[in-house]
Amino acid sequence: MMWLLVLGVPCGLLQAQQLEDALPLFDEANQLVEAGAYQEAIDLYLSVMNTGYVSGALYHNLASTYFRMDEIGQAVRYYERARRLIGDDPQLIHNIQIVESRIQNPFSQLPKPFWRAWWDQWFGQHHVLPYLIAGLGFYFMACILFAQLLWSTTRSAWHRRVRRFALSLGLALLLVAVLISHDQTTPKGASILTPITIDTENERIDVPEGIKVTVVNESEEDILIRLPNGVQGLVDPEVLGEF
Repeated sequence: MMWLLVLGVPCGLLQAQQLEDALPLFDEANQLVEAGAYQEAIDLYLSVMNTGYVSGALYHNLASTYFRMDEIGQAVRYYERARRLIGDDPQLIHNIQIVESRIQNPFSQLPKPFWRAWWDQWFGQHHVLPYLIAGLGFYFMACILFAQLLWSTTRSAWHRRVRRFALSLGLALLLVAVLISHDQTTPKGASILTPITIDTENERIDVPEGIKVTVVNESEEDILIRLPNGVQGLVDPEVLGEF
C-alpha cells in the first residue's frame, strides 16, 4: 500500500500546481472577454489548456468567445467538449441551440436506433468511474459472501438473496461501465472549422462551417468523415476540430 501513497502525493501536487497556474490566466481571460478583447482572451484560454488543466467552464467560455468572433466551427467544437464534462447544463444547451441556429445545415440526420435515445438520456453524459467503482464494490461484496458461505455452516434465505443481488448488480454496473467507456472513445466527433467541398463516391458536396461529423478513419494526409446523412468523404485534417 505504501507505493500507492507515495505515487498519490506527486499526482495531487501536480494537479494543485496545474490549478494554481491556470486560475490566474482563466480569470484574466474572463476579464478580457468583458472588455471585448476576444482574440486576446482566446489566446489566454488556450494557454490555460496548455497548463494541462481543463474544465467544462473553460471549454464553455472558450466556445462562447469563439462565437463572438463568429468562428462557428470552433464554437461548436468547444461547446461539445464542455457538454462531455458538464452534461446537459441549461445555459450550455441554450448556447448550443443559438450556435446551431446560425448553421446552414443542408443535411438530413440519420435516425438513431430506438435504444440509442434511451441510452443517451440515462448514460450518455455520465462518467465511467462511478459505475466502475460501484460495480467492483458490489462484485467484491458478492465474493466475500460466497467465501463466508464456504466457511460457515449457516444457510439462510436472506444471505442467498443478498449474495445473488450483489453479484447481479455488480456485473450489471461493470457492463454499463464498459459500454460507457467504449461509447466515449469511439468514434470521434468533430466540427467543420471552415466551409469546404468534399468528393464522395457519387458527387461533390458543399459542407458549411459548424457541421458536426464523425471521424471514420485517419491518416497523415487526409481523414475520412461521415456526414450527418451517412455520406462519407475525405477532408484535410486542418479543417476539422475534434471534440
